[in-house]
Amino acid sequence: MRDHLKGRVRSLALLLAVLALPASAQSPEAGLVGTWKYLRNFTYVNVDDRGRVFQCRILPDLNLFISTGQITSNSEVLWQPVRFFSLYGQEVSPSGQDWGLDTIELRRLVMFLNPVDPGPRGQPMEFDKVPQLPTLCAHYLALSSK
Repeated sequence: MRDHLKGRVRSLALLLAVLALPASAQSPEAGLVGTWKYLRNFTYVNVDDRGRVFQCRILPDLNLFISTGQITSNSEVLWQPVRFFSLYGQEVSPSGQDWGLDTIELRRLVMFLNPVDPGPRGQPMEFDKVPQLPTLCAHYLALSSK
């Protein structure tokens, strides 16, 4: 009886997890899954196998900006409100930044985030694959997924 009940609980949990995803959520192409570093500064992006995207920008003074998004069927990422954390971990709200909507694509071994409406953000961002997020970003990834 207990095993039967555990099976039903697992099935219900899986169903709730699927229903919690946005209707237009898309699994990323296999090559996008992993951690990426922007070529010009300390900006990192992590893409998981469910199409969730996490971006962490470490500033020279070790303050940082983070945001999360979800890859849609149009290969777009709509960034959630950007959060800013001081060097000592205090969140400053609001951050005053809005990353808006990007398209995400993989060309050979390089990932690109292209602003749909570039405005002041300018050009597409090119990322190389790296083995893992820096410890500081990994800490905030864990906090952002709660």
